[in-house]
Amino acid sequence: MRKQFFVLMIAGLLSLVAVSAAFGQEVEPLLAPGAKVDFTVTPERDARFNVYLSDGGFAQFLWKSSDDSSFLYEITDGTGKVQLKGDSSWEKAAYFVAPKEGVYSIRFFIDPKAEQKNTQKAALTYGNTFTMPVNGTVKASRKAAGYEVQLVDVPDTETNPGDSFVLVKKGGALKNILHSDYSSPVMGYSFTGSVGKDATADEKRAAALIDNTPDKTNDGDPDVMIEYYSGGAHCCTTYYFIELPKAGPVAIREVATGNAGMMPIRKAASGGLLFETADNAWAYWNMSFAGSPMPSVILEFKNGEAKPNFALMKKPAPSMAALKKKAAAARAKISNDPYTEQSMDFEDAFWSEMIDLIFTGHEDLAWTYFDMVWPKAKPGKEKFLADFKEVLAGSYYGLK
Repeated sequence: MRKQFFVLMIAGLLSLVAVSAAFGQEVEPLLAPGAKVDFTVTPERDARFNVYLSDGGFAQFLWKSSDDSSFLYEITDGTGKVQLKGDSSWEKAAYFVAPKEGVYSIRFFIDPKAEQKNTQKAALTYGNTFTMPVNGTVKASRKAAGYEVQLVDVPDTETNPGDSFVLVKKGGALKNILHSDYSSPVMGYSFTGSVGKDATADEKRAAALIDNTPDKTNDGDPDVMIEYYSGGAHCCTTYYFIELPKAGPVAIREVATGNAGMMPIRKAASGGLLFETADNAWAYWNMSFAGSPMPSVILEFKNGEAKPNFALMKKPAPSMAALKKKAAAARAKISNDPYTEQSMDFEDAFWSEMIDLIFTGHEDLAWTYFDMVWPKAKPGKEKFLADFKEVLAGSYYGLK
């Protein structure tokens, strides 16, 4: 047994050497539980720490830094695959359950896209046992497939920010964990599938689909669907599907929907559920939030990821006569002032029709419509089109 453990340790360290070399880093020694270390990150050099975890082993990384710290972190396995990542601007801890035995690394680094790349200093504490935080309360709990999923809130104080957790347990053992900050009752995690007596018919139908479809992601395992709301105006919602296998690691599927929700609409032909959401890519783009186009998107899980189902999103093409009529009405609302940059205000988001055509399978008509709409006397047509296509390329759902 000791020999097998030694071989595994050597294999893990060798793979870690390869990963570290790829980042130009020296191999750091393994941290022991309870270790406390200071670290510094600069634009030129990251800080990396390694830990050895058993199959299902738990790691808790806590760090203290200045209030305006802005470095990023990521936890990787022995092959360099990212398992968890985040931003110290609002997170001061990372919690992780290893899907398999091996050496894992946590790397702290300056965001290469940041406008200001200042040197950051912090102190790190590593532990391997999760303890319910003081004042933490279980606000909701569900049991399914031999597991218990608990939602835990820790209110903030004058000196410490609050926390919100999702604890996935089986037989009392922690199998996976989600963590976020928490500062008000509207924030944090909640179970989907529960509605009040005043719920609409659509909400009741969606709740029934969730409650009556054990395997919503069509991967062969039952799952629990959870919603996370970060608070703030028009932002931000993320959904998590916690997979509950008979054996092995507990995977968590993440679907970030930004300003939009994610509602099941019916069962998919191949299994699982179909969900409707909206693409947020054009929120605030040349228009107030209220007027921003948010095209409908139908999502279906494929190989563990929620992907657009373009076939189900396709609609019949409008007639050319109808398109010309819409274009004339939209053109009448556009001034002839030059378009020079993004964030210029338009009276009406005429590009909503362009987006709808693209998302329903008629991209060629979208560019025809644009040519119809843009006033001949208005400079900046090429600039606007280039800006629009840049947003399209960055669409939440990869539409081109």
